[in-house]
Amino acid sequence: MSVLKAGRPSNDKMKLMNELAKEETIKMNININKKFHKEVKQYALSKDMTVTDLILTSLHLYMKK
Repeated sequence: MSVLKAGRPSNDKMKLMNELAKEETIKMNININKKFHKEVKQYALSKDMTVTDLILTSLHLYMKK
């Protein structure tokens, strides 16, 4: 017997495909003050990107100098 689930099957398929395509990752923790964290989140939101994407892009640009 098959169980029906609410939601969009295409979303589940895309999520699975994205997970399979990703490189292996690790968590990286840093300590920053609360005010700066809020600024970073607001900036990322204004650019329609995640904080992770903002930090990775920034690090790549910095390291190319």
